[in-house]
Amino acid sequence: ATIFVYQVNGETRVRTSPQLLGAGPGSIEWTVVNLASDTPVDVDITWQNDSPWGGRAPIKIKGGNYRRSLVGPRDGRYKYNVTVNGFTEDPEIEIPGN
Repeated sequence: ATIFVYQVNGETRVRTSPQLLGAGPGSIEWTVVNLASDTPVDVDITWQNDSPWGGRAPIKIKGGNYRRSLVGPRDGRYKYNVTVNGFTEDPEIEIPGN
């Protein structure tokens, strides 16, 4: 998934593409693209309920990207929040059953 960070009228916005990520075998990777500036931004991914890996531990991305193994997560559809500089959106990830 790609997390785009951009500005509208001087305010930071964030958009994740695709909004519904169908995860396949192997791993999932979130990549941050900062269109607002050359400065790396911190991105927080939090789970509205449990994550596919169990628990609600957040994922913190410090610029660049983050990769997570899809070995062992529970199947299902999960809504998560992507937050950058106080602005949040809520895409989803779907992990199909075997």
